[in-house]
Amino acid sequence: MSLATLERAILAGARVVFKNPKLRLKDIQEWQTTEIEAYTGEVVAHVKDPGVYVAIKVEMDKRKS
Repeated sequence: MSLATLERAILAGARVVFKNPKLRLKDIQEWQTTEIEAYTGEVVAHVKDPGVYVAIKVEMDKRKS
């Protein structure tokens, strides 16, 4: 699996988890296979399919609080 393929899988999973179909790759602040600490103004969630944690800005999170 190439890095581009992995990034597309992470993006597709993040769109589902954060319920934002307009999420772009450049909207992802950080992704890691281990848990991430959320900084001010960020939200972190686990994307199960590729098995990574993804951090995005709070404004991009469309889940109900």
